[in-house]
Amino acid sequence: MKLTQTNIPDVVLIEPTVFSDERGWFVESFNQKRFQQELNKLGLAVPGSFVQDNHSCSHRGVLRGLHYQVTPHGQGKLVRVARGAVFDVAVDIRSGSATFGQHVAVELSEKNGRMLWIPEGFAHGFLALEDDTHFLYKTTTYYHKESERALRWDSSQLGIEWPLVEKLQITAKDQNAPEFCPQNFLCSLSNNLPIECLYFKVLGDQRGRLIALEEQRNIPFDIKRVYYIYGTELGVARGFHAHKAVQQVAVCVRGACTFLMDNGRDKGYIRLDSPDKGLFIDTMMWHEMMDFTEDCVLMVLASDFYEEADYIRDYDNFLRAAC
Repeated sequence: MKLTQTNIPDVVLIEPTVFSDERGWFVESFNQKRFQQELNKLGLAVPGSFVQDNHSCSHRGVLRGLHYQVTPHGQGKLVRVARGAVFDVAVDIRSGSATFGQHVAVELSEKNGRMLWIPEGFAHGFLALEDDTHFLYKTTTYYHKESERALRWDSSQLGIEWPLVEKLQITAKDQNAPEFCPQNFLCSLSNNLPIECLYFKVLGDQRGRLIALEEQRNIPFDIKRVYYIYGTELGVARGFHAHKAVQQVAVCVRGACTFLMDNGRDKGYIRLDSPDKGLFIDTMMWHEMMDFTEDCVLMVLASDFYEEADYIRDYDNFLRAAC
């Protein structure tokens, strides 16, 4: 197989080797070992094993997407067409990525035999260009309904030039998906949950960098308490509570971790992975922290001193209070 990086280097076009003679042809549609070796040659991250295969059939004009799943159920996809043809699109929705908001668009067909590797952190969709188009894809995580999200296929800020067909067929769910909004996406992978990120000014020169945190300036409250979490073992999750009156700002001054934010009606995930980005945690916001890197140092600034009575540690009690 031949792997070629696209205009977004992490998205890779794959051309399998076809063996043909007077009887017909043979192609090895997937080889895990070779796939990983070729990604390594390109200096790209190698995904874990594929755990689910999907197969859809679409008429000409059917448009599916743009779909994705939020952390920790994000999916990498290896896609191909066994019959017919599609216009396939992958949109970079990775916060902080150099190609954030950009997209890759390629034609995959039965005739060209090409595949596309789309890693986690991309919204994906396709338009069927022929009747009886069979679209196949492998995923690195299982389908998780609660983590499924969508972006509107024709979002003006994405600028995707979809091919013209006689009649588009789009589900009501996809038709009503929200527009791509860069500012919202920098804060959250939830379409409905308001999550506020704070971006701190970085000062420095050739000697190094400095970030100043100041109450009632770039921190939206008076700072009464500062604590930090470090040495969290891999696989350990923390938090699992909400505050009645205390507000907080969390900053990963080193390493990274993922926050689950839940206001009792909607949930969203956000990855803190830079010391110049903070997460504002308002009152009555259930939060959990997970996926800590080994070197993670998570600093939290709070609007008041520790008081156990301010904590809600039972989720059912939180839901009753939030409603």
